Amino acid sequence: MKKAYLIQIIIRILLIIINMVVVFFLFFNFFLIGTFGFSLVLILQFFLFINYFNAVINDIENSIDCLLFEDYSTKFSSNKKKNPLFKKIELLAEKQKKKNLLSSSEMIVFTNIIESLPFGMLIVRKDYLGIIEVFQINRLFAEYLNVPKYNRWNLLKKKIGQLQNFVVEWKEIKQTITISINQKKESFFLKTSFTKTNSHEYLTISLETIQQLIDKKEKESWYKLMNVMSHEIINTITPISSLAENLSSLINDGKPEETFDEVYTGLSIIKKRSEALTIFVDNYRKLAELPKTQKSNLNLTELIKNVLVLFDSDFKRKNIKIEFTSSDDYYLIADKSQIEQVMINLLSNAIHTVYKCKQKLITILIEQKECRTHIYVRDNGIGISNKIKDKIFIPYYTTRKDGAGIGLTLSKSIIEAHKGSIYFVSNNYFTEFQITLA
Repeated sequence: MKKAYLIQIIIRILLIIINMVVVFFLFFNFFLIGTFGFSLVLILQFFLFINYFNAVINDIENSIDCLLFEDYSTKFSSNKKKNPLFKKIELLAEKQKKKNLLSSSEMIVFTNIIESLPFGMLIVRKDYLGIIEVFQINRLFAEYLNVPKYNRWNLLKKKIGQLQNFVVEWKEIKQTITISINQKKESFFLKTSFTKTNSHEYLTISLETIQQLIDKKEKESWYKLMNVMSHEIINTITPISSLAENLSSLINDGKPEETFDEVYTGLSIIKKRSEALTIFVDNYRKLAELPKTQKSNLNLTELIKNVLVLFDSDFKRKNIKIEFTSSDDYYLIADKSQIEQVMINLLSNAIHTVYKCKQKLITILIEQKECRTHIYVRDNGIGISNKIKDKIFIPYYTTRKDGAGIGLTLSKSIIEAHKGSIYFVSNNYFTEFQITLA
């Protein structure tokens, strides 16, 4: 390329120089007609030389404009393609065209992914001048807010109400919000996140209905429950099946008198495993068929004292100190037997967790404020590790060898049936279960 252009430039410059020498020679020798004629030729050569450069520059500029404005319809003639410069420009344009097609295809895929999400999503971006524009908005987001699917921020912000405040704040948020839609208030879980690139900052806003969150949690709970149940059932049935097959082989050997003891032992094991499975299923029935609450005005202080009497021998034998010094009588409208069962379950767990402590202590506290009753059961035991904190209310999940794994699940079901709540706080020093009842 350089060689071809260089030769043309040298030839044109040499011709101009020769013509200038001829003009000067004729002028100084007073050949006026010849001087005038060659002067016209010299001017023409200058014009052609400038025109040549303009043509090359214009072709290059047009090619750059095609790349700049993504216009790939322009094609070079066969003569121009012989020039290595234009050949490379054409290859560059073709490469950029393929890259843009790929980028467009990826954007279509990305848009389809955004549209297929089970929750509403809005992605906005702003440049270094702070100008905000809509990057992506899916159908669910527009449907949740009952707004048109605008792709211009100055139109969309007028329709989304208080949500535009979160765009103005431009920070990561996780919270539940209530939005008025068609004179109806709807609750959503709002989550925002932002990403920064060289030229833009992106803010992603996702909206989920509260019912979606509830359904998701229910599905997760069912998956966890089925995993536990299938694990327990398989662990029971597999050895029974294997043992039955072995017993069948012994009987088919034709010497029952020699295998009587083995058969008897095998049947005893099968009986025990079957009873364990029956207990497991019965515990599930207790969870699934929680009886309807029979509420009455009960003395909560007296109820807890009676429960402590049940565990008195365990407390003395295991050297556990109990602190429950409530001198006032607290009354509550609730199901006496069910609340009693909850306290038994919590105390049983507390007794188990303090067994390694040198100074074993369980504290029970009742307080009433703002028309609600709060019960606190605290122990200074081993605590609940972060690994199992999200599992302790799952049915049949237990860390105790003799545990059935339904105590806390049943307690939670009972408290929720009373329109109350139960949660816990655990650290290296204590674990405290907190019950709130209306």
